[in-house]
Amino acid sequence: MVMKRSRLTLTVLVASALLCSLTLERNTRGLLAQNAATKTAPAVPKKTKADEKPVDEVRAADATAIRTTMLSFGEAFQKGDAPAAAAFLTSGAELIALEGITVRGRDAIQEAFTNHFSKDARPKIHLDVGSLDFPSRDTAVQEGVMKITAAGGEHTTNNYSVLLVREDGKWYLASIREWALEKSPLEELEWLIGSWSAKGKDAEAQTTYEWFGNKTFIKAQFSIREKETTVTGMQLIGIDQETGNLRTWTFEADGGYGEGVVNRDGNKWVFETATALTDRRLMTSSNILIHVDKNTFTWQPIDLTIDGEQIANLPPVKVLRVEAKK
Repeated sequence: MVMKRSRLTLTVLVASALLCSLTLERNTRGLLAQNAATKTAPAVPKKTKADEKPVDEVRAADATAIRTTMLSFGEAFQKGDAPAAAAFLTSGAELIALEGITVRGRDAIQEAFTNHFSKDARPKIHLDVGSLDFPSRDTAVQEGVMKITAAGGEHTTNNYSVLLVREDGKWYLASIREWALEKSPLEELEWLIGSWSAKGKDAEAQTTYEWFGNKTFIKAQFSIREKETTVTGMQLIGIDQETGNLRTWTFEADGGYGEGVVNRDGNKWVFETATALTDRRLMTSSNILIHVDKNTFTWQPIDLTIDGEQIANLPPVKVLRVEAKK
């Protein structure tokens, strides 16, 4: 039973295996311990070649050796060679997955490798390597962010950390850990990016969402056709710098202008807006978006008023992703 669950931990290990762009940090936070004479040990230790080199040079050489270890481990993993991949782990190595599942010991991890290679399609991994630190002479910590894309196209982004230790002059992986990356409220709406279409009995809507700026806003271009009337415009979704909450700014082509706030409850987002129409009337509404899957969400406007006059709620409308033309 343990081995059946342990394969869930392997995405972080695959990420660690692909550290091809390992940053050669020259971090001196873990300076080499100085061998000084003491009252009980007056003899001066003999200097080694490492002691004679500047600390930065020693750490750069260690970083290069770590990179070699990671690349060699990655090659074995990509070949599906469980014994060869496990050979780069310490005997007491551990994997700590996002779900909190832990696999301990080289033998147990090797068995998990074998199970993974035989049953799972290997996901695509993109790493944003953050740092390589040396807490001591023989330990190193490599951290960063990884994006895991599954065969179906779904992806997740998490933090990861790898502890490496030096044994008998070689670097080995001792601990690999994965934990959730805290997303901003705007990043939680990343699933909207793309083109969408919705058709009703008497209306049709087309909307395209895309990142704007340095992913500081999501910009939506929309067109809503109802009988003989067509409304087009643009909406920006961003973070209110004072409150940290999501806000919207809507600009209609005929001059209408609106603002709003966005609140999330699970897979449901509520866009509450107030729009000044060109005829000087004020329209308010709550638009409910429910994320169904990567290609579907529902949209329902409720609590619609025009100058305080209540308009009947509309039923939910299914919105489908428009597949990009090849």
